[in-house]
Amino acid sequence: FGVCFWQNDLILEILDRPLEKSAFTKGSERAISEWQMVYGTHVFARAKVIPDLALFRGEDAHRHARLIGERSLEFLAAGGTALAHLDLGEVDEAEAWIDRAAATAAESPTPFRARQLEIWRGLWRGAAGDAEGMRSHLERAVQLASEQGRPAARCEALALLALEAARLGAERKDDDLLTLAEQAATEVKSLMELLPGHPPWGAQADAALSRVALTRGSTDLAVNAARSAYTALEEALREDAHLEVLLPAAEAMIAGGNGEEARTIRTFLQITLAMAAQRTADEAVRVRWLRGPVGRELVRLAGPLEGLTMQPGGSDGDGVLNESDLELLRPMIEGLTNREIAERLKLDEELVSRRLADIFVKIGASSRAEATAFAFREKVV
Repeated sequence: FGVCFWQNDLILEILDRPLEKSAFTKGSERAISEWQMVYGTHVFARAKVIPDLALFRGEDAHRHARLIGERSLEFLAAGGTALAHLDLGEVDEAEAWIDRAAATAAESPTPFRARQLEIWRGLWRGAAGDAEGMRSHLERAVQLASEQGRPAARCEALALLALEAARLGAERKDDDLLTLAEQAATEVKSLMELLPGHPPWGAQADAALSRVALTRGSTDLAVNAARSAYTALEEALREDAHLEVLLPAAEAMIAGGNGEEARTIRTFLQITLAMAAQRTADEAVRVRWLRGPVGRELVRLAGPLEGLTMQPGGSDGDGVLNESDLELLRPMIEGLTNREIAERLKLDEELVSRRLADIFVKIGASSRAEATAFAFREKVV
């Protein structure tokens, strides 16, 4: 069949759909297998935080799955692309891709598709700031999982409900949302004792509990929950970024962990951010990601670049950056364009472009992405 291990959603799709004429009769097995691999690249890119690859491969997989009539792949690629847009903070674009997934589900409904649509819609409404819509859709996903006899799916939906309710509750200081997050996370922890393997839902629940406790001023509880989240990921030997766990847990550790823990997590944040910037080849997507909810939060928690002594090895220049150079690098790393940097610093745009080019020569960088990666890498040495 050619389905790789990272295509868990595709496996669930196939198991959940009713017995029907095989999609393979609508195109060659080789063509379908190739586009499954493209979808797998999209999944990999989202897990490893490579936003441009996630976006473009998701779009490619959807377009070609539609052409060859592979409904399972078409549905999943549309939803995955919607999530890639949400990572960039692009709510309207995400809605359009969820609508595409819904159209596919309407043409060929399955229990899995109904459940997955509720999850995607819940995450979309949460990103749009609609707490009631988020809660309604994710609670519907929980209900559908229960009706369909899928305890693992119920656990997954509850974990996402806990994360979204905790995030919005913390932003709004809304105790009802915080209580909802606490209840959902507690149920996840209970269900996890009955489920095999090492799915990330327990770590997600701990991350939500950490955010709830920190918002309520219980720093010790927040730090303990954050430690549990990290431990769960380590025990599962997971190499994916899992930023939905990393960010809330890191915030608690920085706020209340011991000095060594805070330094360690900041270092990890900086490495994660640098790797994401370096891997993202498309300049426009890199800027959008840094300005989006994920990149912006990573930059905030990684901390400012003041006091850096940057001295790379192997560059053509001397590698020594002065305060004037750093003044230009800081807004560039935030994702600002040359024009926006010029406006902030009250400089001529052409001068900004020329000075950034000089800085790139000093540090041996050939692009803004490499300069960003260099800045964060050198902060930790």
